[in-house]
Amino acid sequence: MARAAHLQAETRPNTLRQVAGAEGALDRSARNVIISDPHGLAAESIHALRGRVQSQHIQAGRRGLAICGPTPEVGCSFVAVNLAAALAQVGVKTLLVDGDLRAPSIYTYFEPEMTGAGLYECLVTPGEPILEFIHEAVFPNLDVMTAGQPARTAHELLAGDGFPELVNMFMRDYDMVIIDTPPTNSCADGLRISSVVGFSLIVARKHRTLVSDLKVLTDHLSKEHAVAIGTVLNSY
Repeated sequence: MARAAHLQAETRPNTLRQVAGAEGALDRSARNVIISDPHGLAAESIHALRGRVQSQHIQAGRRGLAICGPTPEVGCSFVAVNLAAALAQVGVKTLLVDGDLRAPSIYTYFEPEMTGAGLYECLVTPGEPILEFIHEAVFPNLDVMTAGQPARTAHELLAGDGFPELVNMFMRDYDMVIIDTPPTNSCADGLRISSVVGFSLIVARKHRTLVSDLKVLTDHLSKEHAVAIGTVLNSY
């Protein structure tokens, strides 16, 4: 039986802080808490986060947000999927992208699982129509691009000119582009994605993420000229 997530919101000026649901306690379909349990504590937490992203990010004209964390299993994918769904619910035309080309997981959050080409194939076959790699209207106002085939050359692909060109195209076509990223302590992909997008939301996990890891991540984001708009604490 899934353990209930204990949630509470923390409000501070000029930041985004929210205690979010526990990814590991939810089965595949139920991890989409915005859809499966819209009145539960986890969904209410995401709704509060959505409001802050709308008021402090989207209304400022910002169209992209990388979801990043220092270590594995902090809940980045959970936050990315549910924040994207929550924004779509209120009419924000949203694209969710799985930027973890090494160990993708976004496809597992949907029933049936999403298969086929995604970000990897889009980057290695320039010139192909972008819509060939996007799952359209997964929910109203929500499109999804999975990672596609896992790639050993992930950093080289993301470091090329094609990735920022693709992100810029996305941000012209959507009100909000949310990109899930791999942990920054194991590879530089998340920092590269955050640098291209320009803005990041950091995810930490209670009793697991070290303050020192968050400080290192924040410092690295600053050096990459990526603004960290706030922190999400994922808590059981």
